[in-house]
Amino acid sequence: MHFIWPLIAAFTISTQSSSYLVANYLDEDNPAFIHLPVYPLINEGKYDQAITWLNGAIAKEPKNLTVLECRAHCYHALKKYALAINDFNGCIAMAKKNLYLYYDRGQAYSDLGNYEKALADYETVITLAGNNKDSQRRYYRLKVNALEHLNRSAEAEIWCTKILVIEPKNFEILAKRATLRRKLGRMQDAINDYSAILKSVPDDAVMLKLRGDLYFQLKDWKKAIADYSAAIAEEPELAVSIYPIRAKAYAAIGDTAKAAADNAKAKK
Repeated sequence: MHFIWPLIAAFTISTQSSSYLVANYLDEDNPAFIHLPVYPLINEGKYDQAITWLNGAIAKEPKNLTVLECRAHCYHALKKYALAINDFNGCIAMAKKNLYLYYDRGQAYSDLGNYEKALADYETVITLAGNNKDSQRRYYRLKVNALEHLNRSAEAEIWCTKILVIEPKNFEILAKRATLRRKLGRMQDAINDYSAILKSVPDDAVMLKLRGDLYFQLKDWKKAIADYSAAIAEEPELAVSIYPIRAKAYAAIGDTAKAAADNAKAKK
C-alpha cells in the first residue's frame, strides 16, 4: 500500500482558486440560495450573468443578505477578490455572528495573498464554532495553512497538535507536523511523527524515505540505511534519489563496497 502525501510540500487547506465552484457549498452557507431565480445560472458556472441579475436585486433590496452573499461568491469564483471581500464585509455588517461569512471572507483574503487578514477571519471562525469537534477539525486546518504562509511554523505546529488531539490517526496532519518540526530543528519529534504513521502504514515508501533522511541528519547511519532500503523495496522509483545518500551512509559505517555499488547505480 503506497500513499501520496501532498501536504508534505505545501499544506493547502481548503483554499479556493480556479476550482472555486460556488454551487458546491452555497447551500451549506445559506439554504436560501437555492430559491434564488439566478441559482440555475450559478450551477452552470455563468457567474457574470448571475452577477447582472444580483446587481438588480441588490439595488432593490440593499439589505438582502442572501443576494449580497451570493454575489460575493460569484465575484470570488471570477477571482475578483477585492469585490468579493467588499460584499462579504457588507454581509458581516448584517450578520456578525455568522461564522460562514468570516470563513468565506478568509478564503478570499487567502486567495488574494493577504494571509494576515485571512488568519484573523479564521480565528473568528474558530471562536464562533465553539467546541464542535467537526468544526474544529475543519477550521483548525485553515489556521495552520495561514500560519504556514506567514512562516509562523512554531504556531502552526501547535495547531497541528490540536487537530491530532481530535484525530490522532490523521496521517496527513502527522506528516505536516513532522515537516514543521523538521523546520523547527526538532528532528526526533519529527521522527516520532513519521514512526506513528509507519506503525499503521508500514509500507509507505515516502514516509520511510523522509524518516531515513532525518536519521541521516542525526548520523544514525544504520537506521537511515534500513529506512532507505525499505523505501526502495516498496517503491523502486525512489531509488534514483536514494542511492547517492545511502552511499554516504554506507561510507560512514565503513562499508565501502556497498557505498561504491550505490554510487554506481546512481550514475546509471
